Amino acid sequence: MTILSWNCRGLGSSLAVRTLTDEVKARDPLLVFLAETKAGESKLKGVRNKIGYTQGITVPSDGRSGGLALMWREGTDIDFKGCSNSHIDVVVNGGSASTQWRATGFYGNPNAGKRFISWQLLEILKEQSTLPWIVFGDFNEILHPGEKIGGLDRDAKQMEDFRECLSRCGLLDLGFFGQHHTWCNGRFGGQRTKLRLDRMVANEAWTRIFPQARIQHVSLSISDHCLLVLSIKRRLHQKPAKKRFFFEEMWTREDSCREIVESAWDPLRVDPEFKVTDRIKSCQIQLQNWNWNVFRNVHKVLRQKKERLQLLEARDSLHEDAEEIQRVKKEINEVLMREEIMWNQRSRALWIKWGDRNTRFFHATANQRRRKNSIVGLQDANGVRIEDKEGIERIIMDYFTSIYRSDQPASFEDSLSAIANRVSSDMNAELIAEFRAEEVWNALQQMHPTKSPGPDSMSPIFFKNYWDIVENYRVPAHKSM
Repeated sequence: MTILSWNCRGLGSSLAVRTLTDEVKARDPLLVFLAETKAGESKLKGVRNKIGYTQGITVPSDGRSGGLALMWREGTDIDFKGCSNSHIDVVVNGGSASTQWRATGFYGNPNAGKRFISWQLLEILKEQSTLPWIVFGDFNEILHPGEKIGGLDRDAKQMEDFRECLSRCGLLDLGFFGQHHTWCNGRFGGQRTKLRLDRMVANEAWTRIFPQARIQHVSLSISDHCLLVLSIKRRLHQKPAKKRFFFEEMWTREDSCREIVESAWDPLRVDPEFKVTDRIKSCQIQLQNWNWNVFRNVHKVLRQKKERLQLLEARDSLHEDAEEIQRVKKEINEVLMREEIMWNQRSRALWIKWGDRNTRFFHATANQRRRKNSIVGLQDANGVRIEDKEGIERIIMDYFTSIYRSDQPASFEDSLSAIANRVSSDMNAELIAEFRAEEVWNALQQMHPTKSPGPDSMSPIFFKNYWDIVENYRVPAHKSM
């Protein structure tokens, strides 16, 4: 499935129509959204017929400004919901999914002083449906200063209002590949300005249906805006990556977790010759087995306990089940707390500004980060884009092999002799001195407990919570390095 979104800056030029026709023929999109068409109903109808997308909704321009169009092929099952000078809203019945989802083409007010009206509109639209939702178009605003190069500084309040609007609507930026910015003023030198004004955002429900959605920024010669191309490709015959072990913060809430760690590090049970890395590996295996037996699937356990609570509450007894009801409620709250901790750890969100500590927020943020970090494709040395797993691995191997391979440089010592020493003898003596357990402990205290784990996959929270167990093995291991 493909969706195209483009601020064409007018369809009066035959080149603009030809460019659009070529892109549609090459990509066969489900939906085509155009902003700033600067055209009336008759002109837009002619464009629809030319590209073969005879069905759609058009919002005529106001003179030589504005104008929107959302188009699709005849036979596509789409329900029109509403439109204005700033949006076109539809519901797609299927597409490449087995369920309904919502699509909104959006154009933010170009007048900064009136842009708050656009955000109000987006929030009104959010309240009209709970369907999976994607919004695409030219928002005429950026999220942060990193989305702009050149020109005067962007108003911080304007960017903050945009971020808060997306947050209130539950919309997450779907990211992109290709060039970073989507608009350029076409000037040169110090007057050149580039911004990321165009984007696609979606709610968590939509990203669950289309986890493989990827957006490309495509430069076109006829407009100062990039074409946005959303593609959803199902990867066939690809082995899933081996799941990496992570120490879960929620495990520390269980006393039995400490027993597992003690067992894995007990010198009476473990070969004294075991290296610290072997002990960590043994601990990981035992924790994984314990996790499966104790926690299993959080959602499954939560559902079972809620069903049990409903059954107990439905009984007529006033006293017999009271204690069990309280116990089950306590267990449900504990499972909910585990779930929140789990997704908080995965989201890497170091702030919790939601009053209800919304687990859906953490879940969506974690999924967004996972999608952002995935490598969909790479460009090889010949400029060809490669997207299959084996090809991506080959490009990575070739690249790092080339930059780390020695070309047998001559006169290496002569080059070093010209570089002044930066480390004095006293500094070197301090650097090579043996460190103490207190130093390691102090360093741990300065680390965030759930940030990126090291090569051993153990985050700082593991060593902080079980320092009294691992201290006697961890420190000697570091000293031997």
